Parts: sequence; C-alpha cells; structure tokens
Amino acid sequence: MFARLMLAIVLLVAISICSGWASVARAGVVIDGTRHIYPQQRREITLRLTNDDPAIPRLVQVWLDQGDQTSDPSNSDVPFSLSPPVFRLNPQKSQTVRLVYTQEPLPADRESLFWLNALEIPPRVNTEQGDAPANHLQFAFRIRTKVFFRPTDLPGSPNEAPTQLRWSLRRSAKGPLLQVHNPTAYHVTFNEVALAMGAQSEARLLPAEEGMVAPGGDLTLAVHEAVQTIPADAQVHFKYINDYGTFSTPQRAPLKF
Repeated sequence: MFARLMLAIVLLVAISICSGWASVARAGVVIDGTRHIYPQQRREITLRLTNDDPAIPRLVQVWLDQGDQTSDPSNSDVPFSLSPPVFRLNPQKSQTVRLVYTQEPLPADRESLFWLNALEIPPRVNTEQGDAPANHLQFAFRIRTKVFFRPTDLPGSPNEAPTQLRWSLRRSAKGPLLQVHNPTAYHVTFNEVALAMGAQSEARLLPAEEGMVAPGGDLTLAVHEAVQTIPADAQVHFKYINDYGTFSTPQRAPLKF
C-alpha cells in the first residue's frame, strides 16, 4: 500500500509539472531528536512528535523497520510495538508515542539498529472557499530517524567507541579510499570525515564521504579529491554524532597504509 502511495505521488508530480498545477508541499511534523536509544532494561521509551504547522492538522502513522526504506506498516517485522500507531496531530501540538520492546531475541553482544518512520498526510484542502487554487497537489511526507537497541552489560561505552576505530588508506583508480573497522559493540555515525595531509593541526584537509560503521563492521569512504602523493604522516580527521545527536569536537587518528 505504501509503495502504491509513493508511486501515485510521483505520477501526480509529473502531471502537475506538465499541467501547470499549483502545489502544496510543506512538511509540518517533526520528531524530537535525530536518534533514540533503547536500553534493554527499560520497559519502554517515549518518542515525541510535533506538528509545527500553525494552521493545518496532520494524520500521522508510525512504524519501525530494519533499514528497508521501501517498508510500510504491513510488512514491518520488528520486535517492537508503537502506541498509538496512527493519530491526528493538531497544529502546534505534540503527541507522545510509546515504544515497547516485545522481548523477541536480539543480539546480546552488540547494538541493533532500527528506523522509526513517521508518515504525515495533510487534510484535503477545500478549494471552494477562500483563495485556495482550483488545481493543487498535496504531498504525503515520510521522515525517518534511528533507534538503537542497546543490550545490557556491553563492553566499553559509546563515547569510547570512536577512539577505538581502526583506520587505513587504500588507493584506487578513482582516488584514495579511507577504510574504517569498528571493533566495538556500538554504532559510530560520522558527521565529517577528511584525509588530513599531515599530522599538524594546520594540515590540508581533503573531504571524504560520511556514513555509519556498524559494530564489528567495516566502511569504505571515498576521498572527494584525487591526489598523487600522500605524506607518510597523513591522518584521518573526523567528527562523530553522539547519543544526544550533537557533533563531537574534531578528532584525529593515525592511518595504516
């Protein structure tokens, strides 16, 4: 059903462009926080959604998935329940949603990642009143944020995990590649990554791709600028996102060639 809805929206966008329709396309619902941590010992956590629009109410549907962006509530197979799953959100109002772990087994030696989806559908516009355009297009918006399920008694801490990453440099036909291995039990999400051409603080920085490296996983990040010579004391420069969704101070780490 969700896939059909998205296809219908794409078709309507194409029709509106060809027909010169006016469009109404403004997301109003926001989720508090860019990430949510679910400690295993908690019976539940609460998530808050707010309708920032000053005038238009929204119908909101929420569900979790395991990383499939094409998922919809009908095929969501996760060990969590959300209550309420569907609700009306009036202008300038908030709604608290309860997220409960249903106790199906999850890995005990590392974090598990899920995605919270919030699909908002604005009400139909009455085109017979006021100055509303005779032809208009409304959009259903979906926003997604990360939910980390954190088992009890994991070794180390999420704050220590970025310092334990192992970085290496590999060359390719398109330029240098930064490779990072995460030996910890925690996900590490990067806000900024660059190849530092030297160990000095004023060393030239070559921006690279960003991303997230999973517990026990590896990630390859392409450097955006091709260079012929890389100094032996080159390092990686990066910033990561902590549990509160804020960016760390700049970090430096040695590279293995």
